[in-house]
Amino acid sequence: MNTLLRAGVMAALNVLVLGLVVGASPASAVTCQPGTPAPTNQYPGKTVVAANFESGSITAEGFGTPVTGGTGTAGVSSAQQHSGLCSAYLHVTTDATSLANFSAPLPSGSDEVYTDGWFNITRAGLAGNDVPYFRFFNGSTRMLDVFRSNDNGDLVLRVTSPTQAGVFSYQTLSPNVQLGTWHHLVMHVVANGGSSTVQVWFDDLPLYSSKTVATGFSAVTRIQLGAEHLQQSGDSYIDDVVIKAGTAGATTPQLPGTYTPVPPTRALDTRNSSPVGANSAVSFQVAGVNGIPASVSAVVFNLTVTQPRSVGFITAYASGAARPNASNLNFSAGQTVPNLVTVPVGADGKVALFNSSSGSSQLIADVTGYYVTGTPATAGSFKSLSPARLLDTRNSSAVGANSAVSFQVAGANGIPASVAAVVFNLTVTQAKSLGFVTAYASGAARPNASNLNFSAGQTVPNLVTVPVGSDGKVTLFNSSSGTSQLIADVAGYYLPGTPTATGAFKAAGPTRILDTRNTAPVAANTAVSVQVAGANGVTTGALAAVFNLTVTSPTSFGFITAYPNGSGLPNASNLNFSAGQTVPNLVSVALGPDGKVSLFNRSSGSAQLIADLAGYFLP
Repeated sequence: MNTLLRAGVMAALNVLVLGLVVGASPASAVTCQPGTPAPTNQYPGKTVVAANFESGSITAEGFGTPVTGGTGTAGVSSAQQHSGLCSAYLHVTTDATSLANFSAPLPSGSDEVYTDGWFNITRAGLAGNDVPYFRFFNGSTRMLDVFRSNDNGDLVLRVTSPTQAGVFSYQTLSPNVQLGTWHHLVMHVVANGGSSTVQVWFDDLPLYSSKTVATGFSAVTRIQLGAEHLQQSGDSYIDDVVIKAGTAGATTPQLPGTYTPVPPTRALDTRNSSPVGANSAVSFQVAGVNGIPASVSAVVFNLTVTQPRSVGFITAYASGAARPNASNLNFSAGQTVPNLVTVPVGADGKVALFNSSSGSSQLIADVTGYYVTGTPATAGSFKSLSPARLLDTRNSSAVGANSAVSFQVAGANGIPASVAAVVFNLTVTQAKSLGFVTAYASGAARPNASNLNFSAGQTVPNLVTVPVGSDGKVTLFNSSSGTSQLIADVAGYYLPGTPTATGAFKAAGPTRILDTRNTAPVAANTAVSVQVAGANGVTTGALAAVFNLTVTSPTSFGFITAYPNGSGLPNASNLNFSAGQTVPNLVSVALGPDGKVSLFNRSSGSAQLIADLAGYFLP
């Protein structure tokens, strides 16, 4: 990180102005869309401002009265807009008294602030000057801001020295920001003196993150858009602004059994050490690392086996517990197979993986979230169970072609008589023909969705999250021209009732939310985004989603990574495939601020993707 310190006398263009006229210059009449719903996001804190400027007035959107001087103007314009018909417009010239800005005062004691907005700078000012985006103030002191440099167009973070007047640190975040184009900026600041947190996302990419920024302040009092200096020439359009403020760490703790998503994080990769030996186990630390608390009830991770030397299966269970009669992932020699796992965590904070095979195997685990420790009591909270076999048709008869089998969930194997949904690992084996299995609540109509796809003779596992019917059963339909054997190993269940708590699970569907076969395949090394929150009955601001992801018709080998839209592409995988394969896997992933999930096709060829929503976690 190259940080440049600049000091000295402020140039005439940057002299702080006192005693200016308060009030926007008159603006020509504009036609907006009053009543348009305000913008939202899922960041925490109390909403101070949620402005789309469709009211036609800056102050009506929750900001204070604009500050203008000379030829400077601050108002609402219909000339440019990110959404709707209108946006805020700041115009400043090089005239001696030209000035324009407006601010949002924050509640007293606010030390954590999220600012989210869209900006279109259409005209830059003089070289040596800048055009600001968000500026953070404590009283009359500007703590920090992000601006576009008029010298080279760079996006720059500037932090005011807490000890030396007129001294600033500068960090270039992105080169040559294009004029005349809408750009999305999100900032997160926790004011904590010499250990302040500053995060910056630009056009949905993370550009900066530090918890050791020295600001000298423990609170933020207002957010300003536009400059407080004379002659800071430039034209800026601003739209869809959301400002949230609160007290860091003041959020109410989540209830036991509720879910907290985390960015996909690689917790285990035996390729960096040594493979797991035949009929041997490996344990890896989950609790107390990678942002996960020291005590959690269960963890969710994507498990991948690769380079196995022989046929076998993997069993995941709490470290220190007896190994159960269950499987999470089945494989043949040389296969690469993924599967989502939900499993209790041992007293030592670890999870064990047993390789039931006569040969060694490499294992990879990418953690996506955890369940809060304690006894679940609220609707939609999760109770993890030691894996137990609920169904094994090999002990009775195979499921017939285009036929269904139902099995008892509620009231069996330690599951209460009334539950909202169940999580189990489903395995198909000895399939006589290709096909797929659909899981759904007993008594409900069979949905247009799939949970597990297979070819003749394959053994394929997949984790399933599905509502439970009023009779306490789940139905599995074998969409195939041949019979199949099905095995179900329970991992846990969700409590019944209407979920309201943060992190509680709400079952939905299954509902198809993506099918690229109806549009175009996802190109090589390219991502597709899927709207989840705010669509298909999913609550706006939902924390995370659970859906079955299927790849089909890939033209080359590769893997898919699911991650929150707007965040960086993580070093993780959710689904691996070879050319021509159809492979399913359940995905549990946090949603981006816009309620979307991105699916990245890491492959030299295109692939078709299908996503069937199983549920989501409440904000």
